Amino acid sequence: MPLEEMVFGEEISRQEDEASGWIVAHSRKKQRQDFTPGDSPGPSAGHRAARPAHPKGPINKLIATSRLPRLPKDHYRVVVRPKGGMDVRKVSGIKVTQALVMAACLGPPQAEEDIVCANEMQNIFVISTPHARNAEAYAKVKQIRVGETLHEVSTYVTPPGDTCRGVVRGIDPELSDDRLGELFVHARNPKVLGVRRIKKTPTVIVLFDGMKVPNYVMCGTNLIRCTLYRRQIDACRNCGKLGHRSDVCPTPTVITCPDCGVSSPPENHTCQPKCSICGGAHPTADRACKSRYQVPYIVRRRRRRRRKANKQRAEFVPQQAHGLGFNQGVALITLGGVRVTALARGIGLPPVPGFSRNLPGLNEWAQNVSLALSCSASCQSKLRLEYSS
Repeated sequence: MPLEEMVFGEEISRQEDEASGWIVAHSRKKQRQDFTPGDSPGPSAGHRAARPAHPKGPINKLIATSRLPRLPKDHYRVVVRPKGGMDVRKVSGIKVTQALVMAACLGPPQAEEDIVCANEMQNIFVISTPHARNAEAYAKVKQIRVGETLHEVSTYVTPPGDTCRGVVRGIDPELSDDRLGELFVHARNPKVLGVRRIKKTPTVIVLFDGMKVPNYVMCGTNLIRCTLYRRQIDACRNCGKLGHRSDVCPTPTVITCPDCGVSSPPENHTCQPKCSICGGAHPTADRACKSRYQVPYIVRRRRRRRRKANKQRAEFVPQQAHGLGFNQGVALITLGGVRVTALARGIGLPPVPGFSRNLPGLNEWAQNVSLALSCSASCQSKLRLEYSS
């Protein structure tokens, strides 16, 4: 079944997507990589800084500051969400790491290859480990003791790298997790790594290997619709800031109006709602906000590649065609053995039957070729003769 990329996604909250159920998906992906011939392993030991970027706009800056340093791609990642007002910027990272290792019942030799880093914007910790046993142990941690204070935490394992998620609705809630795996993870869905139900709803999240989500997937013998997963921008209903949720707010005693952002509002407070994301006249991250979702990575990557391809296509022809003779120019305006229709239309040639006029960037490419060749009237007549013959 061919895979087709989806641009628009399905609305799923992050609370619904958190669980420790992606460990099996990690092992399936590792097995496929081990038995896939011709694949060369990518850079796995990436203790490098994040890519330099110059984000524009508050949302892009928020996303940029939420990025973690590059971690090994083949590691398991466990997210630790501290509760009770712990501020990851002020707490000792060494003490938190020791508390996590102790709560997971791991010894120092077992955890010596693990990596723990803090995400200050989201107020969470991320553990990167190469061992499935360690990931399972961290995912079972419910509380940690830092100094003399006991903090409750929630933990979950994230999906493996180089994967994407799709949303499928209308799946019977009575089906068990094992039965869901049998219905989705089979040879007819070659890219499916795992499936997990969202609480007790008829909606499930399907994990795909690679960066493409198909329009349809096979659920047993049923062909059902699949849409792209979209991640919502975190907005705290307690302090009013963007980037983290209320359950991990570092300042739970600071009360802010979630509608207008006024600090310590009175009981009979009346205000005009204003969204912190888009500035619209509605509460922050409300369903009416069209900017409350992050653009999925696979969509951003596709747009970036398309812009790069268009730029290369626009720059290649003028550089190659400048100063060439007529015969060489004719060779340049031939694409795949078929003369470009847009260029033919630009210099007066009849269209080529069966050739698409709507290829992305084709008109721009043809215009650049036409300008570079600077065909004279005699050149155009020669082209007409050559085309007719």
